[in-house]
Amino acid sequence: MRALGLAMAKRVMLVRGGVLGRNSGLGSAHHNLVDLLNSGSVPGWDLDKISEYDLPTKASPFFRLWKRWFSHPRAVKKAIAKSISKSSCDLVHITDQEQAHLIPKNCKLPVVVTVHDLFHLFPTKMNLGGQEINIGEQNPPSYRRRDIRKLKRGLARADLLICDSKATLSDCQKYFPNVKSICVPLGIDVSSYSPNNRTVEKESINNRCNLLIVGSNDPRKRMEFICKILGSIEPSILNKIQIHHVGQGESNSGQPAIIDLALQNKVNNWTGHGPSVSESKLMQLRDISECLLFPSASEGFGYPPLEALASGLPVLCADLPSHNELMPDGYCLPAEDIESWKDSIIEIYHNWKNRDGKSRDFPEELVEHAKKFDNSIFSSRMADAYNSLGSDISLYSFGKVVN
Repeated sequence: MRALGLAMAKRVMLVRGGVLGRNSGLGSAHHNLVDLLNSGSVPGWDLDKISEYDLPTKASPFFRLWKRWFSHPRAVKKAIAKSISKSSCDLVHITDQEQAHLIPKNCKLPVVVTVHDLFHLFPTKMNLGGQEINIGEQNPPSYRRRDIRKLKRGLARADLLICDSKATLSDCQKYFPNVKSICVPLGIDVSSYSPNNRTVEKESINNRCNLLIVGSNDPRKRMEFICKILGSIEPSILNKIQIHHVGQGESNSGQPAIIDLALQNKVNNWTGHGPSVSESKLMQLRDISECLLFPSASEGFGYPPLEALASGLPVLCADLPSHNELMPDGYCLPAEDIESWKDSIIEIYHNWKNRDGKSRDFPEELVEHAKKFDNSIFSSRMADAYNSLGSDISLYSFGKVVN
């Protein structure tokens, strides 16, 4: 273990690969940490610099690999050496596990890695309701297998693995028992979502019971499952339900497009908004919707349910890791029980119908629950995690640290 001095204000270098926007889960987590460090919200810590790179839109696969495996690792190593020579940096933080190969061998600074999940490094299969679901890349091509080996070796060189959830913490304890790990759930700015602090969209965009789904067409997101549930609802009710889907509709794994899955199950009122929805548009969809449907088989954390709660939007969520760690009592449904999901959706429909055009309530208890994951708490926990490299790592209520 490389020692970290604790006597003075400290600075952290954030490292990742190609530049990410804020719309993706990885990008949102990275930018949130950047904002918090830049604003002085992480007690005792400031941002030194960010090491990342832009890729041309039409970059060839060979150029991408050269940048990822050779050019950028050299640039990171050089940036760390420069910071050491200037005494400007105390810690290196790689902000997602897919960049763990960037940890230099025999690094002279402590290195922590945020691990959102290990799905692609250690793929599994899950059987839900007789359907086998792939979690992670089952048969990656040779270059990706080499990439994964680099990532595993990088994670083994880390001084600390910061995990988003207890589920991911358990995986890190299993696969990297010699690396210290801790659970620090991600955070959001709850006040920016709260209906108490913004103008709420109360006018429905149609005369239907609107339901929101956020997620890609990755098999683990279980879009086929939710389409089957909706298709089993009697037409007189289903025809008054409007589905709004935010996320990639096409599939990269041989799955039918989501709209095709919907039509196959006679779910005709399906609007795909695509993956690049603005935050204001997504907030509008939350406001006019009755509920977020989140049937995912596995998540590293699960931003969409947490953001929905902070917005005052009820959630129907599969009772599976790790998104079930975020939910208040009564909002998780058995992952395989089609009838439970169907009955819950029908109940939501009848509640909507009985209001006779009036806007729904925005339950304050949902917002209060979301505050358990507010950025103020996340910042404090992150500072404790950084500081722990100079002392024994503490125990958090969200998970246990291993030695």
